[in-house]
Amino acid sequence: MKCVRCLQDTASKIAEAPDGSKAWEVYGCSRCNYTWRSTEEEEVINPEKRDPYFQLVDVNIDDLMIPVPIPPLKKN
Repeated sequence: MKCVRCLQDTASKIAEAPDGSKAWEVYGCSRCNYTWRSTEEEEVINPEKRDPYFQLVDVNIDDLMIPVPIPPLKKN
């Protein structure tokens, strides 16, 4: 499935309405970590209507990652 943000085929369904009604589904991208609901407005889930500023097309995701240091464990 194509991600609506980075347009790569790296998205998949990660959740759905628990009552089985398919009233909503949640999708997530393993490349850019974007998630969206099937009930979002067109400006969110349609790449042609999304603001280009928020797209990650032709962007090297690794260049955007800023590692957060993990502090050492505290001794009790």
